[in-house]
Amino acid sequence: MKRLIKKIVYILCFLGMFFTTACSDVFNEVTELTTSRLFRPISFQASMNKTKVTLSWVASSNAISYTLQISTDSLDYSTPVVDTTLTQLSYVQELTGSTQYFARVRANSSETTKDSQFNSSLSFKTPSENLFLGYGIYNNTGKLYSAYMTDVKTLDIKWTPGVNVTHLILTSAAGRDSVPISEAEAALGEKVVSSLDNSTWIIKIYNNKIVRGVTSGLVEGDIVLNNGGDLLSALNTATSGQVIVLAPGATFPIGGSAYAFSKSVKIRSLSASNRSVICMTSGTPTATSNMFAFATSATPIDSLVFENIDFTGYCDNNSSSMKIGYLISNKLQSFVTDLKFVNCNIHNFGNTTLRLSGGSGQTITNVIFKGCNINEIGFSSPYALVNSNSADYFTNITFSYCTVYNIKASLILRTGAYTMNSININNCTFNQTMQDVSLARYLIDANLTTITSGISISNCIFGSSGGTLGANGMRTTGLAAISGSYYTSDYVDDPIPVGLTSTSIKNKMISYSGASTSLWADPVNGVFNLKDATFAGKGLAGDLRWY
Repeated sequence: MKRLIKKIVYILCFLGMFFTTACSDVFNEVTELTTSRLFRPISFQASMNKTKVTLSWVASSNAISYTLQISTDSLDYSTPVVDTTLTQLSYVQELTGSTQYFARVRANSSETTKDSQFNSSLSFKTPSENLFLGYGIYNNTGKLYSAYMTDVKTLDIKWTPGVNVTHLILTSAAGRDSVPISEAEAALGEKVVSSLDNSTWIIKIYNNKIVRGVTSGLVEGDIVLNNGGDLLSALNTATSGQVIVLAPGATFPIGGSAYAFSKSVKIRSLSASNRSVICMTSGTPTATSNMFAFATSATPIDSLVFENIDFTGYCDNNSSSMKIGYLISNKLQSFVTDLKFVNCNIHNFGNTTLRLSGGSGQTITNVIFKGCNINEIGFSSPYALVNSNSADYFTNITFSYCTVYNIKASLILRTGAYTMNSININNCTFNQTMQDVSLARYLIDANLTTITSGISISNCIFGSSGGTLGANGMRTTGLAAISGSYYTSDYVDDPIPVGLTSTSIKNKMISYSGASTSLWADPVNGVFNLKDATFAGKGLAGDLRWY
């Protein structure tokens, strides 16, 4: 038995030695195995900084370089956005914003037959990008123009300074134009492009083939008046739908008699800040004269637009000259669809800005004041800024992004058993309003008038107003929706205890604890920058240009 056990031990030892040697040989064969291709790069990933993507991966053994491709189609790399061979383990590329991309990479051998296969496509999406956003020319409307006509047939185009851009492409119904951007212009973030036809131009900015933003700019102007040009002659010459362009900062008198519009026309200054001035000429006008009216016609005027204009009630633009009564006063039957004042200053009219009277049944469908400064109105004879108490109609009245201060009477008066559609007031700043202490005045006087869609007031600030009988809420039988608005402690808005009916609107607004002079820097002189930086409505309420 002992001899048998001994033999078994010898056999096991022999087998152990054999298998040890064999396993060692097999291990050596595996470690020395030569594959037919390189392994694919691993840990392939993308990281993004805005629209700049960094692609990286881990090295593959024996690779001499790597081929990287980027496409917008995961199944088609025949026309890739990027197709490059490199030796480093990362690649940085600026791409178009808000776009889905796919990328793949392979390892290259010194023998091309041994190159690795491409790895599976890596997917990533760039965030949205528009280099034009936040740059350009502001005006009172709260709108930023990143491409603005600052000269005849010329757009001043602005974008984020100091970024990688190479050219602009402008496209419109008038044609297409590619414009290079110099290094200095790219650093400044501005390019002035001239010789453009009248049209709305779509503008794209590129870094080589990569789109980095899109915006638009309007080029217009059928009649151009330089300093000293004859505005009255231009108005008589213009055909319906034409645009009259005025030189910035220049004064354009229209003569001593009211001009009566009979056709659609737009009058605009080339500058959003250095507005052109329009006034009457001294000699003929009186304190009850009006600068404009409408000619009698059964054919509606589609549109009258005034943009970037400074309207002064002083003749010859001279404060020592005669102050006329009205900007627009009309008594004859006529019809206007849209009457718009955009980014205008309207000041020093003895009576008011807009009055329809005479009971002729005239109609203005839409009266729009957008981004306007209106002040020093009604101190010769206190009319509301928009005024009619006869069978003459305003259908819709809108004030938005306006600053209104130092007016004697109401904002709107539309009294009588008539019907209109709406009154909308949003993001406006009011101060020193309704200052007629001899008679009751109202912010909105719509006594007996039916307002079908009601009155809406949102995100406004009401500062100081008139005395005991000078300032009250509203007279209206319609609905008034008021939201996001504030009033200072010197805003008077109390019902009148003398038999007249008015509705206070304070209970629908937010009270500011201080007076107007505590809230604003110098409201009496028309400076409405905040003095109180803790104001809860900062950046939300009032005319937003003051923030």
